Amino acid sequence: MLETHIESQPVGTDVAAALGAAGIALEHNVSLAGRSYLRTGGMAGLIASPKSVGELSAAVSLLAEAGQPFKVIGNTSNLLFRDEAQYSVLVSTLGLDSIVHDPEAATITAECGVMMPELSRVALWNSATGFEGLEGIPGTIGGGIFMNAGAYGTELKDKLLSAVAVRPDGRIEEVDAAELGLTHRASALRRGEFAGIVAQCTFRAEPGDAQKIFHKMETFHAKRHKYQDFMYPNLGSIFSGSPYRALAARDRKFKLLSALFYLFRYEYKIFHRESPLNRKWLNDLVLERFDFSYEKQPFSDKTLNCLVNRGQGTDEMIRFIRQLEELIDGRAPLENEIVEGF
Repeated sequence: MLETHIESQPVGTDVAAALGAAGIALEHNVSLAGRSYLRTGGMAGLIASPKSVGELSAAVSLLAEAGQPFKVIGNTSNLLFRDEAQYSVLVSTLGLDSIVHDPEAATITAECGVMMPELSRVALWNSATGFEGLEGIPGTIGGGIFMNAGAYGTELKDKLLSAVAVRPDGRIEEVDAAELGLTHRASALRRGEFAGIVAQCTFRAEPGDAQKIFHKMETFHAKRHKYQDFMYPNLGSIFSGSPYRALAARDRKFKLLSALFYLFRYEYKIFHRESPLNRKWLNDLVLERFDFSYEKQPFSDKTLNCLVNRGQGTDEMIRFIRQLEELIDGRAPLENEIVEGF
């Protein structure tokens, strides 16, 4: 069943005035279709953009005191905002972008608005290993910690030592990595077991060979561009895991043909010097075998597991996600978040 649209509550002028008086940058009545990563969404009544941990703490405290609902956002690269929904207050962390390498302590400390590729490159420049797989992930450290982001054998939890969190009442608190409960594509924050916002992270920066680190990052960068869509606005992987495997478990013909596709096109590359740039033939088979029907294809030609915006509207996007989710039947967790209005 599709979620219902929820209209936002107007933001009180006293709330906006209090945030402004605290020195927090504000934007009023912002169209999210022009700002969100997927280029979807209705209007945001107010976007607050703190520039430091202290300002983030002040913003959370003021909003909590006013009883004003809000959502913290980063680069929005995993968020699907509904076209017709209205959002009262969004708190953007992109202004918290400080990152420091400490060679004596062998650590890298990054605020929550730092992009994950920036973390991987700072690590490279300082010959610190273990961050290579973060190259190319278009999310912030804060959003990455929320879902323990990673790729190519790298996850943020691997190097996380501690974090600075802003609690729901605005208190600033330092916590050990273990308190955040990072597991595969999940965390205590995502599971609702830890209340607060991760504002800053400190990572272990173990020394490595800069040339080897560079080679890994170059390889991962090339793979990401080859296997992920960059032409249409998208949210990366919809599910953590392969929908193709889950669908193959439901349909013998698809299992056989997809196995042949993999062996001929990817493993042995018969009649091909390289793996194909897309899986359109395989995706067309999915449409045939599983009764998908759309005026505009909602997923990438490169992979069924990537939602793309071809102008089909968010209702159609969500219909596809829910249909695929039902077919997968829990075999792969959903990575993208559908953000309802508030």
